[in-house]
Amino acid sequence: MESSSRIDHMKHGVIMGSALGVCLGLAFGTYHVLKHGPGTRGYISTLGRYMVSSAGNFAIFMGIGSAIRREERPKNIMLKRHLEQHQKFCQRGFANLPVEVLERNRWDRRTVGM
Repeated sequence: MESSSRIDHMKHGVIMGSALGVCLGLAFGTYHVLKHGPGTRGYISTLGRYMVSSAGNFAIFMGIGSAIRREERPKNIMLKRHLEQHQKFCQRGFANLPVEVLERNRWDRRTVGM
């Protein structure tokens, strides 16, 4: 499975931001038209202007934010180390697996059976 790139995350942020912006632009534009009237542009043009400007602003900010906030997958080094250790344990047999014990007087752990 291939991990998605930073550009893909940015595209998803832009799509989500524009959808949110259109909805909020419709709500605020409707409020403005009902309270102040449509003005010289008309109802549809005023609503469209609110929706487009709101969608553009939200798309820019959500796209940048999702590109910055992209979470990285864990490095393959830890997985490789785990698989090597697992293979080594399987070769030795399950009876010889290391066991972590808690010492009585201290809180540190030590490994027994390696």
